[in-house]
Amino acid sequence: MIQTSNLTNAAYKQIEIEEWDQAAAAWHKWIPIINAFVSVATDIMLDQAGVETGNQVLDITAGDGSQSIMAAERVGKTGSVLATDISPAFVKLARHIARTQGVTNMTAEVMDAENLALQDNSFDAAISRLGMMFLPDPLRGVQEIHRVLKPAGAFAAIVYTTPDKTPFFTQSPQIIREQLNLPEPPTKEAPTHTSPAPQAHQPGPFALGTPDFFADLFAQAGFVNIEQEIIEAPLRFDTTEDFIQWRRDVAISHKTMLAGQDTETQERIWQEITKAMRQYETSDGFETPTELLICSGQKPGNS
Repeated sequence: MIQTSNLTNAAYKQIEIEEWDQAAAAWHKWIPIINAFVSVATDIMLDQAGVETGNQVLDITAGDGSQSIMAAERVGKTGSVLATDISPAFVKLARHIARTQGVTNMTAEVMDAENLALQDNSFDAAISRLGMMFLPDPLRGVQEIHRVLKPAGAFAAIVYTTPDKTPFFTQSPQIIREQLNLPEPPTKEAPTHTSPAPQAHQPGPFALGTPDFFADLFAQAGFVNIEQEIIEAPLRFDTTEDFIQWRRDVAISHKTMLAGQDTETQERIWQEITKAMRQYETSDGFETPTELLICSGQKPGNS
């Protein structure tokens, strides 16, 4: 996770673009696993956003556009989906996938979620899957989504809840720190619905998972009829080794922590991580617990 305490939002976003561009191809390689992992949550998100035939839908932090294609199937030929992401590599990938799958009612554009180059009141629905928590100013992002939605349009997003509910994110970096005697990352008091100030926000996997915090951003942005739903979403792989390979492929933060170490040291640490993660082996393969929050709200309609 990028530490933003000494970074401007622009500097943070540039690092984020570079890191996601590096991870895009590997992320797509594992997308069948990710789609299965968030399949139930994705359906709930699309339902809560009211995605239906004929809608114009905006997808924020769309990645390779997998959920954008699912939305495109729902809206049909009379609707359309615009997939947006800050990473040019992901947008290029989303365009390629849509083209090869013959999805003609979906387009993809490079766009900063906090500064949408879109007209007011232009979309019926908006969605975001596992991306809003990485925005340096998520309130600004939610406000922008509110701006571009039509009156009575809805927005729904999926984020992780808290670290204790999704341990695979925290255990491997902890092992790396222990093995290399690295300092603990800076900590801050968990946000509440009355805090923090925007400049104190630390983006990351769990940035929006504290109870009621994300819902309060919806309220501050002007949304009504706000709903929250928390679901368990086990992450499954055939083997522990497959899970480890996934982390090696997509976890840029791990590569950063291990940078400068010789190959032998890196392999030794990955073996320690593998050993620790075997606790999640089952008779059917590998399954680690995760918990997801789906939050949604509606823009007030015309009076």
